[in-house]
Amino acid sequence: MAKLLALSFCFCFLVLGASSISFRQQPEENACQFQRLNAQRPDNRIESEGGYIETWNPNNQEFECAGVALSRLVLRRNALRRPFYSNAPQEIFIQQGRGYFGLIFPGCPSTYEEPAQQGRRSQSQRPPRRLQGEDQSQQQQDSHQKVHRFDEGDLIAVPTGVAFWLYNDHDTDVVAVSLTDTNNNDNQLDQFPRRFNLAGNHEQEFLRYQQQSRQSRRRSLPYSPYSPQSQPRQEEREFSPRGQHSRRERAGQEEENEGGNIFSGFTPEFLEQAFQVDDRQIVQNLRGENESEEEGAIVTVRGGLRILSPDRKRGADEEEEYDEDEYEYDEEDRRRGRGSRGRGNGIEETICTASVKKNIGRNRSPDIYNPQAGSLKTANDLNLLILRWLGLSAEYGNLYRNALFVPHYNTNAHSIIYALRGRAHVQVVDSNGNRVYDEELQEGHVLVVPQNFAVAGKSQSDNFEYVAFKTDSRPSIANLAGENSVIDNLPEEVVANSYGLPREQARQLKNNNPFKFFVPPSQQSPRAVA
Repeated sequence: MAKLLALSFCFCFLVLGASSISFRQQPEENACQFQRLNAQRPDNRIESEGGYIETWNPNNQEFECAGVALSRLVLRRNALRRPFYSNAPQEIFIQQGRGYFGLIFPGCPSTYEEPAQQGRRSQSQRPPRRLQGEDQSQQQQDSHQKVHRFDEGDLIAVPTGVAFWLYNDHDTDVVAVSLTDTNNNDNQLDQFPRRFNLAGNHEQEFLRYQQQSRQSRRRSLPYSPYSPQSQPRQEEREFSPRGQHSRRERAGQEEENEGGNIFSGFTPEFLEQAFQVDDRQIVQNLRGENESEEEGAIVTVRGGLRILSPDRKRGADEEEEYDEDEYEYDEEDRRRGRGSRGRGNGIEETICTASVKKNIGRNRSPDIYNPQAGSLKTANDLNLLILRWLGLSAEYGNLYRNALFVPHYNTNAHSIIYALRGRAHVQVVDSNGNRVYDEELQEGHVLVVPQNFAVAGKSQSDNFEYVAFKTDSRPSIANLAGENSVIDNLPEEVVANSYGLPREQARQLKNNNPFKFFVPPSQQSPRAVA
């Protein structure tokens, strides 16, 4: 009996241990049951002084199935996306432009410091911060965490709760597409993406969808005067969540879509003591009280932002890239398996100096290349280690006119395909053999391909470029046609008897396509793939 009890406890621990390394929560029941998939367009735009933010509705069934939310940010010249953090990890792909960004990792030191005089100053020479009663006229030198350069084609990884900012210092607009993984286990709130703004007093990106969902749920419930939904919550009756009753009264119904920053709800007395400032103007600006309606989440920096960044002799705008070939992925890492946080000497011990971006754009050496068909570049936890922590990855594809990427499926991830440029005819098939999508995917549209659904696409333009966000840090792709595909690796007898074909035709099905992923237009003769 004692042995049986011990075995039961061991089994429980194994089950709990296995579930603890899973990155993602399960979607709601029937969330991934589709009769038809739809390519989605952004349906909301929030204008700001220095640009705008567009959002896709996370209440759409496709996004609910994948457990993600999508937004697109446009920054004009000298525009700053003010700092914020989120309740779930993000992947941000730079579709266009270049500039600077920063991530503020809690507990990590300030490693960038302004010089006190001519030349550089070491960290040990850093002057102490001013204490109360000291001469306030004494100038303090600025110090902060690392500032990164970004360029077109970069993929930026932003962990949960890490503050992030973005700045455009060029004439070309910056266009950044952001995926937020709300089903990630790091998100212990609800399934809506939340932006915790650190500055400003502007509309929340996804708040309107949250309100729509709340109203829809209330309408679907039978009314009762005693139900919790019919009674205002205590905090709603007594407090304004932003501490600004006058503005709420003036703005009326539109105020529901507004959102203060994280300091707006604290009283001035708390903030004065916390920051050790006695200037009420500073505190008012911190709380967003002196904001104009036009400023929004993106502000224009008059005269440009002064950025402290190392001088680069070899290239003014090039930050040193992580060299994936120099990292050897050891056998212990392999045993941990896909989607696992792992233990021991991992990313947790080096987060302050971790690489947070990788370029997967068209100007870099691709992982898959066919000179007549296209190219593919991938970022996963093997070449950008921080993605293991996030449980996400991405790939950039470029498909030439009339070329095809073969039918394939992701064994362990949803794929969220965002069309960057051009258009392609895409087909998606579900577990019942039904074609749930058979349309042209156009630039700026998003298509969610659920896990194990088969997808194939044929370019309708000279170049169809896309980025596919994946909900696993090391997604596994199974090709259904071509060299080394599922069909190619079946025994010939199995193919012949499964499809009722003679051996010769079964051999043709297995061997006629020598290409692995990209298939050139049919009029071109097969060639060796580089």
